[in-house]
Amino acid sequence: MGLSEKEARVYLAALELGQTTAEKLAKHAKVNRSTTYVQLESLMKVGLMSTHEEGKKTMFAPESPELLKRLLVKQKDEVSMKEGHLAELLPALLQQYEGAGERPVVRFFPGKEGIATVREEVLSTKDKQLYVIMSSDNMSKLFSEKELDGYTARRTALNISSKAIYTHRGYFDQAGADALTEHRFLSNLPLTIDIRIFDDKTALFSLQGALFAMVIESKQIASSMKMIFNLLWNQGERSKRDTKR
Repeated sequence: MGLSEKEARVYLAALELGQTTAEKLAKHAKVNRSTTYVQLESLMKVGLMSTHEEGKKTMFAPESPELLKRLLVKQKDEVSMKEGHLAELLPALLQQYEGAGERPVVRFFPGKEGIATVREEVLSTKDKQLYVIMSSDNMSKLFSEKELDGYTARRTALNISSKAIYTHRGYFDQAGADALTEHRFLSNLPLTIDIRIFDDKTALFSLQGALFAMVIESKQIASSMKMIFNLLWNQGERSKRDTKR
């Protein structure tokens, strides 16, 4: 109803005790005595408590819970007024927000499950194009051949193209190529991480030591990473399968 926890406790205690002193209210509500006076002041301001002198004592009495309806009506009126103010301010606030430029988002996913989660996110690419720098020997230690082949099959089924730079000769020589898949090899790039660039995102997979995945959502970073990828791609050795196409 808009009351704080302590206000509610004092009011409920007053409903149970009826007209009484602040000391008894504090004891019954299990609220510090000095705090009880603060809550009583608040309750009197909204009309839920009243007070009067009885001899040398100050007495407090609860007003009818029916008055809680009035509190709700007041809250509704205040919300309506705030909604009106927000409607007036929102265009200017949005203009300020958009004028501040891109706000990169970095998300962290621990462990093998985190890596698996981000690998699934990669398959949600809207552009249907992946740029990959692969540490295949490390990835194959983490996922079984069946899991890796199944992932590739799902990527193909989703019609997602992939340009991959391999850093391990053995896996490069064994890698298959098709209409959706191209490979290059770089021998002087002994990475222990996988890098996947898709849409406006860059995914990094740490495959040695502490396992984790990290996704950076930034158009600027993704664009720069694609330029770096293309530079490395142009230096890479083409596979025999790519050469024949």
